[in-house]
Amino acid sequence: MIKLDVEVMLDVLTDPNGFFKKRMNEGTQWKDPLIIMILMVIVGAITTYTTMLSTLQSFVSTDIFGSVGKIIMAIIVIFGSIIGVAFSWLLYTAMFYVISIVFNGEGDFKKLMNFVAYGFIPNIVSSIIVAYYTRRVFSNIDFSSITDPQAVQDMIFADPSMKIAAALGIIFTLWSANIWIFGLKYARNLSLKNSIITVGIPIGLSLLYTILTVFVLR
Repeated sequence: MIKLDVEVMLDVLTDPNGFFKKRMNEGTQWKDPLIIMILMVIVGAITTYTTMLSTLQSFVSTDIFGSVGKIIMAIIVIFGSIIGVAFSWLLYTAMFYVISIVFNGEGDFKKLMNFVAYGFIPNIVSSIIVAYYTRRVFSNIDFSSITDPQAVQDMIFADPSMKIAAALGIIFTLWSANIWIFGLKYARNLSLKNSIITVGIPIGLSLLYTILTVFVLR
């Protein structure tokens, strides 16, 4: 049974500095990080599948797919979620590891990967909330009479629910960044300042892209 210790979650979310400082004095434990990533896969698969169905219903009746078609789509979504989560885990770890080399970071890749997993805890909640607002976007728009792809895109981004989803996504991303800062500080033996810079570069660029795409250029 997948069971993540509630106390662990609260420690990570409320006191990441104390949590990772304590974990550095313990052996590397993979149970909780793997559970976090499994939960990411499950939540990601469910939210993606329901969002896809909601999106398709805006254009055509999902009844035309039949039960077999929906099962095939579910399998594809599950495999896609597994690959996506694994890739994200490796990508963030690799980015933090490479950037921290500039600051003479010390510590092995596996320890950093272990700590990076905890930073995805806010994403589990974020995925559910963002999926809810994304579904609201497609339920609020009638796509039946729209043929221009650009017009569809403009209507999606103009919907207030999309802006709410993006704003909440930014908040949860900053929460994750805060966890990663302290995880990186201990896993790679960095100063707090250098850890903030290391995490801030990729996360800052990602948030800047989101802000420009959703709020500034629309």
